[in-house]
Order: sequence, then C-alpha cells, then structure tokens
Amino acid sequence: MTLRARLLVVMLIVGIMVVPVLPRVHAAPGTNFNNVVIVAMENQNYADVMGAGTGSSNAPFISGMLVAGATVPLYHAYGAAGRPVNGCSAGCYTALISGSDQSIANGYSCCINAPTLIDSMATAGLTWTAFCESGCPRANDHFPFTGFAGTANSPNIMDSTCCSGQPDPEFVAPMNSASPPNLIWLTPTDSHNMHDNSIQSGDSYVHDLLVGPSGTLASPAAGSVLASSLFASGHKTMLLLWWDEYDPAPILFYGPGVVKQAFISSSDVYDEYSILHLIENNWAMPTLTSNDAAALSMTEIYGSSTPPTSGGTGGGSGGGSGSGSNGNCLLCGTFPSLSTSMWMLVVGGLVGFVGSLTLITIRTRANLARTKRKMNRLNH
Repeated sequence: MTLRARLLVVMLIVGIMVVPVLPRVHAAPGTNFNNVVIVAMENQNYADVMGAGTGSSNAPFISGMLVAGATVPLYHAYGAAGRPVNGCSAGCYTALISGSDQSIANGYSCCINAPTLIDSMATAGLTWTAFCESGCPRANDHFPFTGFAGTANSPNIMDSTCCSGQPDPEFVAPMNSASPPNLIWLTPTDSHNMHDNSIQSGDSYVHDLLVGPSGTLASPAAGSVLASSLFASGHKTMLLLWWDEYDPAPILFYGPGVVKQAFISSSDVYDEYSILHLIENNWAMPTLTSNDAAALSMTEIYGSSTPPTSGGTGGGSGGGSGSGSNGNCLLCGTFPSLSTSMWMLVVGGLVGFVGSLTLITIRTRANLARTKRKMNRLNH
C-alpha cells in the first residue's frame, strides 16, 4: 500500500471516529410538563362557558374539567398590559405561536417570514404535530402553521378528515406512540369550536373528543384522548383548551397531577404572549419577541408562584437561555443556530480540509526529495 493510500485510510478512520461523538440535540424534560395538547376553540365570553371559574350549566362537561384544572377568569385574548393583539381571529393565532399578530387579518395567505415556537422547538430537539379538522376549511385564519414559511409545507401538518368529535384514531395515534410529540395541536371546524355552533354543542364535541361518547372524566372510553398513554398516570401532560377571541375569553389548563387543581387565577395580565412564554419557559427556550419576553409566564397555575399584581407590565425571566436544549454540545451555546447535522458537516469539512493539506504537504515534500535526488545524480 502506498503512503498516499495509507493516509487516506487513516483520514477515513478519523472521520468515522469523530462523527459519532458529535453532539446530538436531545429534548430536555420540561419543568412542569413534557407534553402539551392544545385544542383551539372560538368566540365566546368567559362567563358564558366557565361562569365565575367553577363552571356553567351551558357547558357541563367543561365545567367538570375545572375541578382538576386551572383557569383565568380575566384572560385577555386581545392582549394585556399594553401588548395588543389585533386582527383576531387570525392575529390571535399568530400571536400565540410567534409572539406577534404579524399585522395580519382574516383571509391572509402564505407565507409569513418570521420565527415561531416551532423553530425554537426544533432547535431544542422537541417534536410536534398539528391537526386541522376536515381539511382545514378556514385555512391559515385558524391554523397558523400553514401561514408561516417555516412550517407551511411541514409533514407534521395533518390537515385531513380527522377529529370530528368521536374518539378519532388519527388524532389519538401519536398520543399512544412510543415517542409522542411534545406539542400536539388541534383546530376543529367552526361547526365544533363554538364559532358557529352553540356552547352546548361545542361542549358535547369536547366531551366526545376527549373521553368518547360513552366515556366520562373518571372513566374515559378506550381510544379517546384522555384514555391514551399520554395521559396515563406518571406522564406529565398538560391539556390546554384555548379560546382565541373575546375579552375576557375562556381558558382552561387541565392535567391532574400537573396543574394546580380547581385553581382560579385573579390575574388580569395574561394573554396569548403569556401562554407562549409559559411554553418557552417550560423547556428553557429563548423568547421570540419583546411581547412574550415582557409577558409573565403563567407559573401560578402550577402553584409555584403567586398571581401577578393587577395591571402589571410583565417582565418575566426572558424565557431562559435555552442552554438545556443542546445536551453536551460545547459550541452550541456559542453558535446556537447550528443544528447537529450542520456541526457534522462543519467537522467533516474540517477533517477533509486537514487531510487535503496533509496530502499536499507530503506530495510537495516527495517532489522536492525526487528533485534533490535527480540533482545529486547530475552533479555526480
């Protein structure tokens, strides 16, 4: 074997040894939950759905969930503490996942070029999937994932004929998988989300979706959301029922053993940006805009803080540094935007560059040696 061939073999071995030890992004466990399921509802006043926080006869099933959940009677869907959310419905949805209403209104088309919660999750090694019932008839207005350039064509969007209210195999399947997505989102149609239908029928839809037509909160039917492994004992999963409009708007955080049960917040400084900041803080992800950075994270729903003072201006912790997202990567903290695959390319390129320089150096020295031998022969 020639010297050059031996060097190539050595460089190949070095490359094989380097790649496996490159840092890989692994999702760190969440502070308060490891998975969150969000069901996006529409257009109702808080009191009509939740009463004073203990329930309403209009929505008996949702009222039953309040016993094991946390709620905010003064939740401001149009923004709080000087942080406006305009252009709802559509603007409420974009605010929730991007920290800004993006100055859009209903009927907007793709694509908004702005970072979203999904981008932060990808950097942190977190996974997601989003469902839109019946092929998403309202499109981007109620389903922001198809409205942003970074997610519009993602295979994680499941805008099929799922989720009509009964236990739906497609929607529940990821909740029973070995590695369930960290974020699972559902946008029902306007015939189910209380937009065009009554509170009573919307409550029935939520009942059938979560526990099945024959199930109860105490005994969810097989195949339903709350009967899935994701909500089994020992799993830190939070369910969020979120209404996008009206002021105050209904909101319910549900998760026995996760949120503070039967908790009614007295705060009036929470909005879409607060929910975003709550999710960001849970996984130590950076905030996206000044809005979610200023919004207080809603940690009181876990009983870990006291309600923020009325009329406060927010602030919070800024969402953390995101350092928990990169495992043992020493350089990711300096260059957090580089993914694992990019680091592999960078290191691979460096290995190849060093190998090329080595070969060039050896070749040059060999040529010089041959030239020197020829000169010596000529001189003799």
